Amino acid sequence: MIETIPPGTVLYGRYRIERVLGSGGFGHVYLAIDLATNQPAAVKEYLVTGASGQEQLRHEATVLSRLHHPNLPAFLDAFMENGRYYVVLNYIEGHDLTDLIMRTTRQRNEVIPIGQIMSWILSICDAVYFLHSQQPGVIHRDIKPDNIRITPEGTAVLVDLGNAKATADGARTLLFIRHQGTPGYAPPEQYPGGIGTDTRSDIYALGATLYFALTAQEPPSVSTRNQFMQQGKPDLPTLQERLASNPPPTSPETDEVRQFRLGISKPAKPAPRHLRHVAQLGTLPPALLNQLNSIIQRSMAIKATRRYQYIADFANDLKRVMASLPPPPTPGPSRPLDPNSTQPDLPKLYEAMQAAQDKPDASASTTNAPQASSATNIRCPRCDAALRPGIPFCPRCGTALAPNAPHSSGAAQGISGEQTILVPPSSYSVKAVTQNTQRPSSMTPPAGPNNFSGRQPTHTQTSTQAPPGNIPQSGSATSNMVGMGNNTQSHSSSSSKSNLKSFFTILVILLVILVIIGLLIVFMIGRVNHGGVGFYSNFLFLSYSYRF
Repeated sequence: MIETIPPGTVLYGRYRIERVLGSGGFGHVYLAIDLATNQPAAVKEYLVTGASGQEQLRHEATVLSRLHHPNLPAFLDAFMENGRYYVVLNYIEGHDLTDLIMRTTRQRNEVIPIGQIMSWILSICDAVYFLHSQQPGVIHRDIKPDNIRITPEGTAVLVDLGNAKATADGARTLLFIRHQGTPGYAPPEQYPGGIGTDTRSDIYALGATLYFALTAQEPPSVSTRNQFMQQGKPDLPTLQERLASNPPPTSPETDEVRQFRLGISKPAKPAPRHLRHVAQLGTLPPALLNQLNSIIQRSMAIKATRRYQYIADFANDLKRVMASLPPPPTPGPSRPLDPNSTQPDLPKLYEAMQAAQDKPDASASTTNAPQASSATNIRCPRCDAALRPGIPFCPRCGTALAPNAPHSSGAAQGISGEQTILVPPSSYSVKAVTQNTQRPSSMTPPAGPNNFSGRQPTHTQTSTQAPPGNIPQSGSATSNMVGMGNNTQSHSSSSSKSNLKSFFTILVILLVILVIIGLLIVFMIGRVNHGGVGFYSNFLFLSYSYRF
């Protein structure tokens, strides 16, 4: 294995290495910055062996420089430095197909539509057809999901041309490596002892890539398939078998409760998970699913003579299947909802937040409308006079109001919980105490001209209650305000006197404590120096000094 180049190293005086993108038996791939253009680039590194390296470098640079296609990375440069061979291609942003399939289908259990997958594969078919049409033709020889990049715009790009081979000379392999391919995607002829690769080798790899993208399962390698064939078993599982082996969907209600006690029993092995991505194969008509399976089986045939002979035939069959695909189903939740779960549904929460931000004015007006209407309908529960919000009593009849409890003219619910302050005209002092009490069962309000809904409430728990005939109709608000003002002043004066008395009490207690501490100190000094007589004389001296 070739050692990696430290970040910050500048190759060829132009390409600054940033980090390693990938590694393999051939070497490493680096993310670099082209100092001339300040653009990212992918630099692939190889160890050059043999004296003919310079000649092959010029030949391969010429071949790669002709490959301009929207689904292929652009060739930028090729050079040798420190006995190593480097190919520079433009860097493709995005995720490879393996990461996209595994993250979407297995981690999030979501679905990539079959139509989208086939659209990506057809784009790669177009790029492979372009490679095979070159003079001489170029074979990629390493088509697999890892080498298919999906850009943020959704375009599929076939990367890693480092293992390509010119068909004009079977011994000439670009980048000086006879690459054996990746197990599961490399055909038998690409391994040692095979007949040699040709254009049909790329068709095998494309069929294996389509198989993985539809089933989220790696296709079996050539050695595994040969073992199955020797045992008389099917060497390649069909799409129908993958669909049948997909576990059925489960819900929190039907799941069995699996419990174990530490040190007594072992946790059970997790059950296979239902994949919604694989389950979408069941939405295809049986005839269409058979046709799609036949395309994969033919493209991945062990014998090259039984495969598609041209990439165009493979692509045309895929286009016919794609044209017959049913419309994709309406996307549902990515996982079954657990009614007992305490975790929030983050996608729903995000959608709700976005909806709330889209209509802030409407929600604000809807929220403020009831408050405004309730604030303008505050009325006195006794005389039905219009009141301002926040006032403690009615300015007309003197009825005390509950704080923050508006009353409308059509409801008498606040009368039972309030006591009324009744102030005679001849007196400006408060004679009643307002309390929150329940209405007595023996309350029988007499009728009068100022009744609320024909009745006048009579309260039996006031300290002094004026007769009904003495209820003032005018000037009562002024008397109530004066009475409340006097009550407030008297309360504040009594409160200040109480605070002053408490202050003096604390001061006297502190002085007494200080005197006791001083006596104890004098007593201890006297005991040490002169005994009890010394203490008595010291005490007399301090007393005499205190008097004068």
